[in-house]
Amino acid sequence: MQIENIDYDLLKKRGFLRQRQDGFFVLRTRMATGVYKKEQLEKLADIASRYGNGIVHATTRQGLEIPFIKYEDIPAVEKELRLSGILSGTSGPRLRTTTVCPGNNWCKQGLIDTFHMADRIEKELGVACGMDLPHKFKISISGCPNGCMRPQNSEIGIHGAAGGFVVYLGGCNGRTPRNGFKLDKIFTEDEVLSLVQRSIAFFKSKAKPKQRLALLIEEAGKENFLKEIGG
Repeated sequence: MQIENIDYDLLKKRGFLRQRQDGFFVLRTRMATGVYKKEQLEKLADIASRYGNGIVHATTRQGLEIPFIKYEDIPAVEKELRLSGILSGTSGPRLRTTTVCPGNNWCKQGLIDTFHMADRIEKELGVACGMDLPHKFKISISGCPNGCMRPQNSEIGIHGAAGGFVVYLGGCNGRTPRNGFKLDKIFTEDEVLSLVQRSIAFFKSKAKPKQRLALLIEEAGKENFLKEIGG
């Protein structure tokens, strides 16, 4: 089935990605800190049964996705998501969902409240999934130096430490993978928020389309980058 005059990039932003099977889309959902309530899980299973092919798949960014959504069913699916309080994910040149481990909410290794940090980034800074940027941008937060969220492999990686927070910048996976570099300081929570805000502002104003932060830092120079963000 050929679908004409469709803004596929807008659909990506709304969480619907075109499948390889013609006429079908994958719905990507997210919840802050990756926590879905029982009722929301039941709703996603219901949507998968009625609008998809009965499958719900866990993504690497702690979201849940439902494949085989028909284009004509997208408005109805979006309405059901809104009524259930389920957020849509995104794709394309945008900020992706911030991923977090449980931190000290229940993990015995956790040194920081990762949920609280993620909440502050999104609500206080307005740095939320779907923010338009020159290219994809990822933030991950781990509760301890074990780094189960692989903070070295995100544009901004954070992990808890004795006395505060450790920050990595400029990491990424993909076709040109880079390990982020570790800043030589233990930061307070407010200092981390400032670094997040300034790093994204630098990226948004300086990066070329499809240029990851790692490549922008290589182009601008690490020292110049750190001077700009106050690192």
